[in-house]
Amino acid sequence: MNATDFSTSVETGSDSRKCLLEYVGIVLTGIVAGIHLFHPGHGLFRFFALVSTDPALLVFDPRPLAFVLSGIALLVGLSLSRNAPSRRPYYVSGILLALLYFVGYFAWHFTGHGGFLPGRAPLFHGLTPTENVVAHLTGDAWAAISKLAELAMAGVLTVLYIKAERSE
Repeated sequence: MNATDFSTSVETGSDSRKCLLEYVGIVLTGIVAGIHLFHPGHGLFRFFALVSTDPALLVFDPRPLAFVLSGIALLVGLSLSRNAPSRRPYYVSGILLALLYFVGYFAWHFTGHGGFLPGRAPLFHGLTPTENVVAHLTGDAWAAISKLAELAMAGVLTVLYIKAERSE
C-alpha cells in the first residue's frame, strides 16, 4: 500500500460525521418503528386482538392498523435504503412519516381522541382541547418519548437529506 492508497482509504472528518449521523438515523428510525409496533395499547398485540375478534373495530379506532403498517414501513425502508443508489427518497419518506406521527398525535388528541371520525364523539376528559393534549403528553411517558424520538428522527433525516443532496 502506498501513501496515495492510504490517504484515500482514510475517512475525512466530514465523512465520519456523516457516517455517525447515518447510524444515529438508523437507531432513531428503529426506535420509532419499535415504539409503534410494540405500543401497549395500539401496537401489534392490540392489532391482532382486534383482527381476531372483530376487524370492523379497526374502523372505529384506526390506530392499531396505522401503527403496525407504518412501523413495518419504517423497517422495510431501512432495509431497502441500505444498498440503494440514492437514499434521498428514503430520507424524505422517513421525514414525512415522522412528521405524520407527530402531527397526527396532536390532531388526534386536540380533536378529542379522533372526534372527527364518523360515529365517534369527541372525548376531552372534561378538559379543553389544549389541556387534553398537554395532559396526555405529560401523563404518558410512552407518548412523550415517542414525540421526542420522532422529532429527532425527522431532524437527523433532514440533515442527511441535505448532505446527500449536496454530494450528488
